[in-house]
Amino acid sequence: MPRKYQLIYCTICTQILFFSPLGLGAQEPSPMEGCEKPAPRKNLPFPMDESKQLCKKDLDDKLEGYYPTGLPLINSDPNEGIGYGVRGYLYDNGLKSDPLFDYTPYRMRFFAQYFNTNKNAQYHQLSLDMPFIADTQWRLRADAFLTITPTTLYFGVGESSMQPLSYIDRNQTNGRIVRNSSYLDQETNLTYFRPGTPSDSILFGGKSYTGFPSRDGYVVTDRMYNRYEIETPMATVSTERSFVGGTVRLVTGLKFSNNIIRTYDGKFIQGKDPLIGGNFGAEVPNGKTRLTEDYEAGAIIGYNGGYTNAVRLGIVYDTRDFEPDPNSGIFLEATYEKNAKAVGSNYDFDKYFGQAKLFWSPFPKVFDKLVVANRFAVGLSDGNIPFFEYRNMWGTEGLVGGLGGLRTLRGYKQDRFVGRTIGWGNSEIRYKFAETKIGSELFVFNIVPFVDYGRVWDDEHKMNFKDYKYSRGLGLRIAWNQATIIMIDYAKSREDEQTFVNFSHVF
Repeated sequence: MPRKYQLIYCTICTQILFFSPLGLGAQEPSPMEGCEKPAPRKNLPFPMDESKQLCKKDLDDKLEGYYPTGLPLINSDPNEGIGYGVRGYLYDNGLKSDPLFDYTPYRMRFFAQYFNTNKNAQYHQLSLDMPFIADTQWRLRADAFLTITPTTLYFGVGESSMQPLSYIDRNQTNGRIVRNSSYLDQETNLTYFRPGTPSDSILFGGKSYTGFPSRDGYVVTDRMYNRYEIETPMATVSTERSFVGGTVRLVTGLKFSNNIIRTYDGKFIQGKDPLIGGNFGAEVPNGKTRLTEDYEAGAIIGYNGGYTNAVRLGIVYDTRDFEPDPNSGIFLEATYEKNAKAVGSNYDFDKYFGQAKLFWSPFPKVFDKLVVANRFAVGLSDGNIPFFEYRNMWGTEGLVGGLGGLRTLRGYKQDRFVGRTIGWGNSEIRYKFAETKIGSELFVFNIVPFVDYGRVWDDEHKMNFKDYKYSRGLGLRIAWNQATIIMIDYAKSREDEQTFVNFSHVF
């Protein structure tokens, strides 16, 4: 491994040492005393580690054969609008006589999702996951995505994005500067009209415009200053080969992605009159966006989008007892992604990513389910990197976005912080407080307080544990027939607050 990248993986090891129940001289936890396991299967097609076997109580609840789950999706986000859609799952658990029934969350999982919002933010996906295909040590994952996000946020790249938000009162050049702003206050003030200037480079798109006259002839709004639109059709496929009783996996894969970028420079946007305020205003041109400013300054590449196709390699160590909702175990992974013109990419760059997920049940005899869960992760992008790829990190179980949003730093907007090097952590306590059965359908309810923290660096050699951004919150998890996890989270930071409704644990 090149020396300059060793720090990434050393950082993960250091975080595990100091923050996990395995660190600072603590002994590795033995299998949970409260987790009674059945006798190991005699007819296994290959050896399986004891840690991968489900507890007897979980096996008693595990369904046989095919079964569906799914829910309508309803969400409200001030950035992306009111959302609606549906996600449907189809599982095949196999039969109890299946020699691997005790060791797998399922033998096949397929889901389809349609999701749209009143601001036309779209997230559509087809996903297939097949562990131990035909009782072999091979696993197949395949996904197809179409995402269209008209309100994607851009606050710059690197440590400069870590600066607190600020704005000029009512967006007027002679207004008072307000620092350490909330996201909502900044967004509100950027919406107001201001006099247009030659530097805005307004493109009226063939429309005649008189608008609201000003000393400079016209007015603009900066409502979309920190936004752009990206449309991304993407397909991924990966295969995994298990070793060492199913605890070690080697992963290879491919990614094919097209990225279509649209900016809001000169586009007519609803703004507000700074004198009258309220909802009084009109559609006026948007001024020059932050993305265009950085492109013209030579700070970024990828302004016109393009293909980012990649070959992927990864290695995983996994002792979780149940992948979708672990009670105990460790998940460690390191991945490498090579984007190259040889596979049709418009850019040549490398991406390195590593994460550790730690699950520990400290009082198995007292609580039916009380899990302390921690995740520590770090990613590095190196080479000819388009700006929109700083926010994407490949984990073998799914793509992870930039800091902010549902899967990383929940108290901040999605992609609030991105850069060459990204590091973050999540700490949760998952406590089961109720369960019920409706017919053959089992529902288990967990309350989940959590803390998230993270930051970005321009230079990976200067990584440290200082000046992290933090958020905290409270969540509800509903496990439907064990493998479908419905999540509802509320998170708050010094800058923002958000509510999420989605599927699966954050990690």
